[in-house]
Amino acid sequence: MRLDVRLKLSELCFAQFGLVTIVIGLGLAAHIFTILTGHGNLFGFLRLLDVDSEQSIPTYFSLLNLLFASILLFVIYAYENNEKTKGSRYWLLMSLLFLFLSFDESAGVHEKFGNIYIYFREQGIIPPTLNAHEWLPFGVAFVIVVAFVLIPFMRMLNRDTLRSFLIAGGVFVTGAVGIEAIQSAILESAVIDVESSIAYSFGPLFEEGFEMYGIAIFNCALYREITRRNISLSINSG
Repeated sequence: MRLDVRLKLSELCFAQFGLVTIVIGLGLAAHIFTILTGHGNLFGFLRLLDVDSEQSIPTYFSLLNLLFASILLFVIYAYENNEKTKGSRYWLLMSLLFLFLSFDESAGVHEKFGNIYIYFREQGIIPPTLNAHEWLPFGVAFVIVVAFVLIPFMRMLNRDTLRSFLIAGGVFVTGAVGIEAIQSAILESAVIDVESSIAYSFGPLFEEGFEMYGIAIFNCALYREITRRNISLSINSG
């Protein structure tokens, strides 16, 4: 039996952005419902739509979409490696990176670095500047290191692909690091009463929204690279 996978770029992009919009829309509706009614449970169904919960539909959707990006990157790597193309190892590196991001989405590995920050702060090694989102310094350092390592790879890309990757990365990092940095600054400055601030409570929606749309843009760009190479995907059995 042979199964050929045929999917137009427009169809994939429609599915990507459509699903992200639905997931974020449901999360927004659940959040507004909680604000208006004061009920944040509703037999556990609202929690399933909470973008800030690890055991929720948005979290598992992001996990699967990051895994999908890792698979697309590996497909391109396999092709480039077979063609003995210069820089093929960068596609593999990116695939492994997104595999880790997929795992981190559910395991919350990045949040564990907050414990390291707290330890250094208590030992007096670093000044006590953060009382929330303690993992942020490590997140910023991670983004800088990854960007530096991928500079040669970005120079190999054509202009359209590079622009798409940069837009996707910018949107994703805005959500993954930027929104949390803003929230952390608000908490540290105490300029508003966070507990009673409705505007602040929408922060996780913006955070996850930027991340999800960034991944969607990236996946569309990756699939465009696959179609440009005329890579055909097929599954054979028997």
